[in-house]
Amino acid sequence: MFWNNGITRRNEHRLFLLVTVMLSAMILPSFTIHPSLPNIRLDELLLFSIFGLNVLFFIRNRFRFREKEKEELRLQKKELKLIIIIFALLTISYFISNFYGVYIKKAGYYGLRDVMELVTFFKYFLVITLVLSIDIKRAEFDFLSKAFLSGIIFLLLFGWGQHLNPLNLNTWLSPYFNQQHWEHLITGNPARVLGTFDNPNFFGIFTVIALAYFTVRYFFGEDGDKFPWKLLILIGLVIKLEFLTISRTALFGIALLFTVLSIWSFLYHKRNKKVIIKILALFLLTLLLFLTASADFFYRLHEGLDFSTSTSFQGHMDRWGAAIGSIWESPVFGWGTQKYVMTTLVDNEYALYARRYGFVGLAIYLSLFLLPWVQGLKNIRRKAGELGRGVPFDQPTQLIAAYIAVLPSIFVFNFLAGIFYNLQLMTIFAICMGLVYNSLREKPDLINDSAVKS
Repeated sequence: MFWNNGITRRNEHRLFLLVTVMLSAMILPSFTIHPSLPNIRLDELLLFSIFGLNVLFFIRNRFRFREKEKEELRLQKKELKLIIIIFALLTISYFISNFYGVYIKKAGYYGLRDVMELVTFFKYFLVITLVLSIDIKRAEFDFLSKAFLSGIIFLLLFGWGQHLNPLNLNTWLSPYFNQQHWEHLITGNPARVLGTFDNPNFFGIFTVIALAYFTVRYFFGEDGDKFPWKLLILIGLVIKLEFLTISRTALFGIALLFTVLSIWSFLYHKRNKKVIIKILALFLLTLLLFLTASADFFYRLHEGLDFSTSTSFQGHMDRWGAAIGSIWESPVFGWGTQKYVMTTLVDNEYALYARRYGFVGLAIYLSLFLLPWVQGLKNIRRKAGELGRGVPFDQPTQLIAAYIAVLPSIFVFNFLAGIFYNLQLMTIFAICMGLVYNSLREKPDLINDSAVKS
């Protein structure tokens, strides 16, 4: 709401802030303020600082919006209302479950780590509403796309650097991004690339998110009579980067993403020759990269599929069993956060969230992800009815389609790990949510470019 006041009034300032937040989440590590306090990220510092300045400007203006600001809020009204409702419900669920857990279930005391849960909610609210507040037209979209591509190129180079370890990079640079786990994750058996993330699985699912946008552009963008070779090569490089993480969950996420988009494009483009060629090219590229993967990749893949000996699978089952047992003891409101009492290592975000907030809270959690998905799907179906099938997607529709296509992969990932409580990864995905809401908002000067260039 308050992004429309003070120093972020101009659209360029908001866009610059968004790009800074996005690149920070993609390539920068967290840093320590004090040993007794949680680490903080640059994007968090920027978001909360500028929000605080906006509140001060709002107070200085005697809690009144200017006419221009009122008009901006009017254009965002429908989507902003949905966002506020969802985060209000998350907050209410937080207070009810913690009160119930502490005072009714006597589960333990309430500490600083539990308060940080609210800070997490609020950060995501700020990210989504920041994206919503920007009037994204052709120029803004091009700038945002180039910034995202620059971050991807950095991660490609850095990921291959971790894999090849030139000039002993993994000794003098990689620890800067993750001092606690880098040695085990990079030089382990098998060695796994983790990029700038604190876990190769999180880096792997980030590549799936990136692939969603590239592959939507590949299938649904306007290319004329030319085949998008450059885009196919970029998709191949990102797939290979995921293979270097050796994340089995992300590998399945890519397979699910490509299946969804291939079927969708095949039906949408009325089974024409061009889309069949694109599907075959993507399939052959993926198959080639898969068959030429390293021996370590196949070793880890085989180890994960052998449930009788897989330590990963057995560890997941043990943690799920403990979590499910506590869920059934308090299924409606859960136990509250209780981070000092109950372990946060569940390896299943649905079970973790249900244990904290019960099935009521879990329903709200799912609504956070599903609401933009449902709204976006309705928008695409409406446009398809108006324009007919086979028409290339304009820029807003591509953003919506990418979110629709990638959410099933995210839901699978949350079943085996989780995105919501990883501040780095969820910040990027909150931007994706914000882009969907932004694409749905009313835009008086929007130019629907059906030929958005990559």
